[in-house]
This record gives sequence, structure tokens and C-alpha cells, in this order.
Amino acid sequence: MLFLLFRRKTGFDGDLVLAIAAKPILNEGIWDYLTQQSHVVIYHSDLDCLDQDMKSAAPRRILQGTLDTFQMCQLNHVYGWKSDDGHTVTTAPDPREGRVVATLRYEWYWIWLQRYQNNAWIMLLDARDSFFQSNPFAQLHRQSDPQLRQGRLYFFGENSNATRLGRSPKNTNWLKNAYGDHVLETLRQKPTICSGSTMGEVVALEQYLRALINEKDETIIKMAGSDQGFHNYLYYSRKLLNVKAIASLTVWDQGRGAINNLGALRNWPLTEWGNYNLTTRVVANWDGSASSVVHQWDRDHDLHQHLHRLKFRQLSNKWRNKNKNANKTATS
Repeated sequence: MLFLLFRRKTGFDGDLVLAIAAKPILNEGIWDYLTQQSHVVIYHSDLDCLDQDMKSAAPRRILQGTLDTFQMCQLNHVYGWKSDDGHTVTTAPDPREGRVVATLRYEWYWIWLQRYQNNAWIMLLDARDSFFQSNPFAQLHRQSDPQLRQGRLYFFGENSNATRLGRSPKNTNWLKNAYGDHVLETLRQKPTICSGSTMGEVVALEQYLRALINEKDETIIKMAGSDQGFHNYLYYSRKLLNVKAIASLTVWDQGRGAINNLGALRNWPLTEWGNYNLTTRVVANWDGSASSVVHQWDRDHDLHQHLHRLKFRQLSNKWRNKNKNANKTATS
């Protein structure tokens, strides 16, 4: 709700594409709310998940009120092939081992991307902990040729003073389990690049997504969050360097680009870091300008109190009351 509200206030009127869980396990009101929004495209893909023994089929699980992020799932009958005449589509069981949904989402991204022209700008962003302060696409130059053969790719870093790949237990485990001790030691002092916030032109983004999905295929890691290990490895190994479709790859330092990743700044309140104003409620980049997209806002106590405890409650109550009044009018 916060994600959609702030997006709408910026004037952005492009598609907002969301993946949702199966309707029977959605929290009450989510489906009704989403289907009432404009420019929102909703996808749902049935997942065939495995139980802890990795052999028995199991439904998508809810643990402590949220989806089980460690459950291994497959995309059966999502992929397939066309007949020679192009009229018949045959789907196939997923031949690959189960993977966590945080990794599966990159396959969904790749599938959705096929609906857009090569020169379209796309942002891949975690919706739960992000909000907009201005339109991040407003200042981006778009090539006039929809058949563009090369495009730009933007990655966004976490604060390099507060963290590095080797300082974070999670990043350490993802890299070590996926690539081994040698790669971990090589990358230990490298700044962390966030896998939950990426931008690019379709032609370049498509190749990045293929590469990241391939990293899962080439490793045996089964950890939730391992996509961040793949993401950083792709950049620091220079695997994307000679991809013809990627004209340039820019890594924006934290607080310098269109997306401001705040997660590593949790040691002190954002007000002490100097990039959150309690009066204006604006989150700023290091040059004082308002961050276009704020990511990982829920790690800061003041932001969390304002947005989740206050703003979200106001919005949800307003929406529920509006729906109740609409239902009363309809029945009367």
C-alpha cells in the first residue's frame, strides 16, 4: 500500500508489475486492493514446492504469519516449446532442482521482460521495504530505437563505510557456500552491491537476468538470499564485461544514485547520519537532494514508526472505510 501510494504521488504512470502468492494464502484484502489500482499488472505462478526432505511435494507454507522463504520450489509447466507450425504449445516439468522463491523471482523477471521493447527502462525493486519520493525514470535518457541492440545497466551499492562483503555474516555465507573460500577471500574487502535494486534498459537487463539465473544452475547453494552472492560475483568476476548487449554497467555508490539503499546504516539512526529530516520526512542523498527511491526504510526506527505505525494504519483504515461505504451504497 505504501509502495503504490508513493509511486502514484510521483506522477509515474508506467506499469507496476507484481508477483503475488496464491490467492488462498493471501492476507485478507490484498487481492481486492491490488485489483482496484491503475497500471498494476499482477502475476501469479503456481509453485510446486518440496518438503524438508527435498523429496515430498508440499503446498506453499505460511510460517508465523509470513510465507516460508526457505521452501524449495519448482516452476513446472512454466517453460515449454512450440510445435513446428507454431500453433501448439507443449509445457514441460521443471528439470531443475528446487530453489527458494528469492531466486525464482529472477526467472519471473526474465519472463515479464519479454513483454517490453528493448529500449524500455525497467527497475527491479523489493516492494515490501521501498517507497518513492520522485519519479526515478524522469531524468533517464531513452533511446528512440525500440530495436536497440545495446543498453545500460545500473547497480546500486550499500554504504561501503558501514559494511563490506566480508564484514556481513550473510554475504560471507552466500559467497562461501556458492563459490568457496578462495572467492570469499578475494571479495572480502569489496563494497557490497544490493541485489534488491537494479535498473536497466531491457536489452541489457535481459542478459543480466540470464547470467544470474545461470549462476544458480552452476552452484549448489540452496540458501535464501543467495541471489545477492550471485549478483556481486557477476560484477566482481567481470563476467558481464564482454556481453555485447550491455553497453555500460554503472555501480552507483549508496546515496548517489536513483535508489538509496539504507540497510547498512542501521548502526545509528538516519537522523544521526544526516540523511533523514524528521520535520519534512524527506530521505536525502549525501548531496542533500531527495532520494528518488528509498530502499530498506524499515531498518530505521523513526522511518518505521512514521511509515508503518502511522502512515500505513491511516491508509489501510481509510481504504477499508471506503470499501465498507461502497458496499453499503451498493446493497441499499
